[in-house]
Amino acid sequence: MQVEVTEHRAELKFCTCCQKQVVASFPPEVKAHTQYGNRVRSWVVYYQNQHLIPEDRIQQLFMDMYNLPIATASIATFNKMAYEKLEAFETKVLAFAKEAPVKNLDETGFRVGGKTQWMHTLSTPDCTYYHVSPKRKSLIDGVKGIAVHDHWRPYYQMPDVTHALCNQHHLRELKALIEHDKEAWAGQMSKLLRLMLRCRHRYGDTPIPQHQTSRLEQIYDTIVERALAWHESRPPLVLHKIIRGRPKQRPGHNLLLRLSHHREEVLRFLHDAKVPFTNNDAERDLRMVKCKQKISGGFRTSMGAEYFARIRGFISTLRKQELSIINSIEAVFSGTISVLSGR
Repeated sequence: MQVEVTEHRAELKFCTCCQKQVVASFPPEVKAHTQYGNRVRSWVVYYQNQHLIPEDRIQQLFMDMYNLPIATASIATFNKMAYEKLEAFETKVLAFAKEAPVKNLDETGFRVGGKTQWMHTLSTPDCTYYHVSPKRKSLIDGVKGIAVHDHWRPYYQMPDVTHALCNQHHLRELKALIEHDKEAWAGQMSKLLRLMLRCRHRYGDTPIPQHQTSRLEQIYDTIVERALAWHESRPPLVLHKIIRGRPKQRPGHNLLLRLSHHREEVLRFLHDAKVPFTNNDAERDLRMVKCKQKISGGFRTSMGAEYFARIRGFISTLRKQELSIINSIEAVFSGTISVLSGR
């Protein structure tokens, strides 16, 4: 592909009456003697924040494919420009996600300047918001509605939130109990949760008949009660060292207590068609953060992490809105950002 170069010339006029020279104005986006166009800027931002390509490889890519040299400082400048222009869009996304009836929450650690910081996500089927914090418990304020999460305890400190638990986490824990601890109840619960999910899919957005949900809940309660009685009859764990506080319990016992105490949150998907069975929306949005750390390493500065979070949230939202990624990023640099819409 050939790089298209546009040369702008400004005509000069000299007035013989007033003895003054008048120079035509350049287009407002032309601010330097030599500069990259919006298409090059958008591709650089796209490669780095969507495909997680490091700076040196972006430079090599542009030389190999377009014979176009790009300095490291230019790459950083493009990301900074996109970050600044996307401030209003990010504010709209955050407000939209907070008010959505159902949202997914998750968090993960990543390295910034050699230290661990945290990336929180607030996800809906229509948008994605990322929040960077040096503290894991720095939660997003003002969230309302139903929040689907993985039972991380600080989420329960959020006011005005109704909780729903991720059952994919439960299935993974049940699988471990089946394979390693050979606990029979785990297989029964795993089959029951999958049956509930098939039942939910069968009825789609319509309510499941009351007699079916009652029967499924009755089986659920029976499995939990019998398994709890079995665990409580077992001898306590033998520990090699003294641990203060609550006695240590087996993983299966801990899972059963969660399934018992948070029964309504575990089964919320069964009664509300809007509630997903899993927290995969948030996990999927965070997965690329971990991929970036593995491919490109951590961030050198906190500002770099902020740039990535805002731009990555924009790209993720565009994909959920089924909009063109490249054209939308180019529109950011030209000042015509895509409008956020709900489905």
